[in-house]
Amino acid sequence: MLVLTITLSMAITPLLFIALARWIKPRIKPVEVPDEYRDIQTDKPRVVIAGMGRMGQIVARILRAQKIPFIALDTAVESIEFSRSFGNVPVFYGDPLRPEILRAAKVDEAEYFVIATDDPDTNIKTAKLIRKLYPHMKIIARARNRQHVHRLMDIGAHAVRETFYSSLEMSRQTLMGLGLTEAQADARISRFKRHDEQVLAAQHEVYDDDAKVLQTAREARADLAQLFEADRLDEEAAKS
Repeated sequence: MLVLTITLSMAITPLLFIALARWIKPRIKPVEVPDEYRDIQTDKPRVVIAGMGRMGQIVARILRAQKIPFIALDTAVESIEFSRSFGNVPVFYGDPLRPEILRAAKVDEAEYFVIATDDPDTNIKTAKLIRKLYPHMKIIARARNRQHVHRLMDIGAHAVRETFYSSLEMSRQTLMGLGLTEAQADARISRFKRHDEQVLAAQHEVYDDDAKVLQTAREARADLAQLFEADRLDEEAAKS
């Protein structure tokens, strides 16, 4: 009896999901995109931004404040509405993975293509397409983690880790709160940043080999500890 009950349950469950999906689907209204969002209008942008989330918005604000012509693309109506609510922000509805959208945005006339979307796979696909269609384009792309950085580097994009610089600033503030002077904290953070970027560049040669990546990471930790100790000794010698 128990086996029969389990068997019937396994057979009926998929049917219930199908029925539920059919019941819900007609009630989900497709997102309406206003015509003015689709009608991409631009002169000659120096920068094209893909993705107007938190990172894309900051890039756009800085470019706008500097009066640098740009155009932004996004596939979320809410993001477009929010960005446009601050004034005449040139953000339009469009998928950067569609070549006709890129042509409408006059990407061929731009100097930089900034990929600020928050999906790593989308960023990789976008970078590959831009590199294919516009080989000489300078690409700056948002990266989720170190592995993502390496994949973007393979394409020839300059990868910016989304949490790296904010983490450095949090560390700097913490060091000063613990008694280091601002100059000392700045020096420590600069040292770490340079070292980490050097390690990242070295790991790019072997990033598909987990054993070698772990080995370089261990060596890097030891090197960094020695560098910080040397800094400490230099500071103590300067005081005496």
